Amino acid sequence: MPEYLVLSSLAVDREKSVPYREAHLTYLTQLKKEGRLQMAGRFSDGTGGMYILAANSPEEAEQMAKNDPYHANHLRRFTITGWERRL
Repeated sequence: MPEYLVLSSLAVDREKSVPYREAHLTYLTQLKKEGRLQMAGRFSDGTGGMYILAANSPEEAEQMAKNDPYHANHLRRFTITGWERRL
């Protein structure tokens, strides 16, 4: 299945996203259980994070990213690019 890299960066003051953190982590955990999330992590400087999704199409990956509570509530901006695993 194709993979997609999602880069997620703060769109608002970081403190505004705190109430949504648990929902964000729950969402990513569910994707992981479904085999749709390959890996995820935050940037050490606290400005956002990234994750890799397994999806059938770029559109499906975009919809999964849009459903992330951080993105759905306009707390972070995201970009998606196709990912080709080599190692």
